[in-house]
Amino acid sequence: MTTVNQSQGRTWAVIATAALLVIGAGTGCASVRRAREAQKTDQIPAGQRTLTAAEIGLSSNSILTLDDALRIALAYHPAVAQASQNVAIAVAQVREARSGYGPTVNANASYGRASSNTKDAPDSGKSSDSYRAGLELDLLVYDFGKTPAAVRQAIDRRVAAESSLRAARNDVAYNVRSAFFNLGKAQELLQVAEEAVRQYEAHLEQVKAFSDLGRLTRYDVTKSEVDLGNARLNLIVARADGGTARAALNRALGLAEEPGYQIRGAAFEEYAGQAEDLMAVARQQHPDMITLKAEERVASSAVDAAIADLYPSLNLSAGYSAAGAVFPLIRNWSATLQSAVQLFGGSAKTAKIDEAAAQLRIARSRMADREQQLYLDLNTALSQRDSARQRVELTALTSRSAAETLDLIQERYRRGKASAVELTDAQVALTGAKADEVKARFEYQAAVAQIKHAIGEE
Repeated sequence: MTTVNQSQGRTWAVIATAALLVIGAGTGCASVRRAREAQKTDQIPAGQRTLTAAEIGLSSNSILTLDDALRIALAYHPAVAQASQNVAIAVAQVREARSGYGPTVNANASYGRASSNTKDAPDSGKSSDSYRAGLELDLLVYDFGKTPAAVRQAIDRRVAAESSLRAARNDVAYNVRSAFFNLGKAQELLQVAEEAVRQYEAHLEQVKAFSDLGRLTRYDVTKSEVDLGNARLNLIVARADGGTARAALNRALGLAEEPGYQIRGAAFEEYAGQAEDLMAVARQQHPDMITLKAEERVASSAVDAAIADLYPSLNLSAGYSAAGAVFPLIRNWSATLQSAVQLFGGSAKTAKIDEAAAQLRIARSRMADREQQLYLDLNTALSQRDSARQRVELTALTSRSAAETLDLIQERYRRGKASAVELTDAQVALTGAKADEVKARFEYQAAVAQIKHAIGEE
């Protein structure tokens, strides 16, 4: 009979343990699968690793527009991927907080065998089986708003995380626009520098020819050579600036290599709007403002939770079990409604309330500070836009005038009525005017990018 009971006990223990394992695995199998997929190093998605240019679709034959650059960066940049995962964390924390409303159910099963020696029979050699299985349930009935406050905090943190994702996208878009315009400016300045070198090379050949004919002195040749040398130095600097600007754009795209693509410049974009109107838009849609408003609500809910912690919580516990040394097991149930409150804790809870209230005031101050900074950033960008627009018009006029002046000086120089110094000055003036015109146009576009960033427009 003892052998039969032992066999039944082992069988019962194996079945009960297997059942508990199946139930436990079933409740979290989807989450476990996602976690295991995250651990795999051969399937790391975009944003969590640096993609190659080929994966993005860029090569030396590619033409990259600003829209293409924005699309690539917003899809693959690590900053966007990080912010997206912060949203996933916040969503999980909402589920975690809401679980406080539901019951907690635990299942248990055990099998044991123990000796039954006594004082009168210390070496009896007798042993017996014991079996137990049960279900336990715990349910929060009421906690004076502590759990609802925790849920509100989690929801507002999710809102803040979603807004932070928008902020990350806004920052990435601004960095792409800035880098794209800087590269466009560098390439046009490189063309100006190359054109200047060609002009000085042609001028040097002309001076040498006039010198051979005796119309110019050796000084004129030497000065032309020096002017050409300076133009070539400027060309070296322009090429280096172009390389730096290209590397910055690659970084903004989320790359760690040089694909060799060519960019197609964005059309000159007129952007109207006054400070007060744009500031009203920024207050409503800028991701930082939305995030800080959500964080203010989080801090307010923390005050509610700290106050609720002063009061007792009411919990219901229930259980059902079967236990015994032989089958059939003896069954019992239990139910308990309990409440507890801390009578004294060294003023820790009241200090927590004061701390939460101070954090709420800080959250409001941070929102006011960010609003004021947005106002400054927006007005600065608008001033730069207006100044750049005026410089665009002025530098275009100056460039035309410098070109006309150079034509006149060149004609006078060919007839021997203008000096090499005058010709050099005219060439330098034209090169500078063209460079200033390029800079003014791209400074305007950069100011527009700053305005869009300040109002939260991707």
